Amino acid sequence: MKLNYIYIDSNPLDSLHLLQVLKHFSNINLKAKFTRAIHAKEYLNYNTVDFAIVSADLPVYNGFEFVNQLKDDIQIILLTKKPLDAIKSYDMGIMDCLLKPVTKDRFKNSIERLINRIECQKIIQKKKEYLVHFKCNYKSEKLEARSIRWIEAMGDYVKVVTKNKNYMVLSTMKSFLDKLPENQFIRIHKSYIVNLKKVINYTARNVNTDGEVLPLSRKQKEVFKENFINFQ
Repeated sequence: MKLNYIYIDSNPLDSLHLLQVLKHFSNINLKAKFTRAIHAKEYLNYNTVDFAIVSADLPVYNGFEFVNQLKDDIQIILLTKKPLDAIKSYDMGIMDCLLKPVTKDRFKNSIERLINRIECQKIIQKKKEYLVHFKCNYKSEKLEARSIRWIEAMGDYVKVVTKNKNYMVLSTMKSFLDKLPENQFIRIHKSYIVNLKKVINYTARNVNTDGEVLPLSRKQKEVFKENFINFQ
């Protein structure tokens, strides 16, 4: 993963030092450098980056004020000469706060944390936006996977149950299960597939799915329990 970033610092000596440190990191790409926050803000109105390295000490308005004015969710690495700024940056949800002059090893730790956070956010976002495509009554439909409560076998069809509407889809249970996010949906019975996000609790024989009690077969019990525990 190669991340794009901007760098904002009005101190030429600090900038020179950090730019030398940044040359050791091939997985990040400097898109633009600024000495004033207002110019960086204008740049971000028309461009996107993964993160910004921002000095707390900036003319006109400081690094904290710049972060407060950001509209997009950009990860921030704050640079400062004041140790107490770390507390303020933590309260603001800033990803990391580094004391100047920044060392290569300290910046390496920060980048590793940053990459991990961005990857986690992308996974979460992907799960939220996972769409299931199918045909119902000769029409192409798409649903967010998270909106599905459960799927029920109905002869040659499956019934896809959501809060507001049910869909009758010509499909086998196995084929429809293959369309769904892996590990989020599990078969609990030959006639039922449940969304683990909707499971409230279960007993030896039943699964309470979004307030509806569905049968749990003896054959599927251990598989369901293992997946349910790992999904939490």
